[in-house]
Amino acid sequence: MPDKLITEIPLIARYSRHNENKDWRFRTFLKTSNMSGAELDATVQEITDEVWKQIDCTKCANCCKVFDVVVDDKDIKKLAQRFKVGVKQFEAKYVSIGEDKVKYFNRRPCPFLEDDNTCGVYEDRPIACRDFPYLHKEGFRQRTIMMVSNLEVCPIVFNVWADLKVRLWGRPPGRGRQR
Repeated sequence: MPDKLITEIPLIARYSRHNENKDWRFRTFLKTSNMSGAELDATVQEITDEVWKQIDCTKCANCCKVFDVVVDDKDIKKLAQRFKVGVKQFEAKYVSIGEDKVKYFNRRPCPFLEDDNTCGVYEDRPIACRDFPYLHKEGFRQRTIMMVSNLEVCPIVFNVWADLKVRLWGRPPGRGRQR
């Protein structure tokens, strides 16, 4: 684990763009590695726990600012009940449906993101928000495209990915050649 994590979104975005080719090669390495899925998941969880202890999501909330938050019918029902309105009324005010028929909040940043970067509906937040950044879920290997896509968005994903590269490739970025 690096001594100091990188948490500034502009810097993370710049590093992510600069390392894009390496990150795709590392993804290929992970996909073809002989490491078991369970072992990879355990390593990712260990790193994630270390990183998460050092990062306060409310200092960033970038995911709430840049993503279309996907919601399912269960999320919508729970939030409608919270606001004491009908499902149709809640959907009319907050939900759009994409061409792929996926429902999501109709604006960015998330309509429930507070000025202090906290979630105004935290106890009832959608499952997509509860699960993000998907690092504690089993099957990390199957989500590596999503991880590469989220490197620029989330300091936790960026730092976990960077540490994973060091641990599994054996050389820190920028020091000598990587595979």
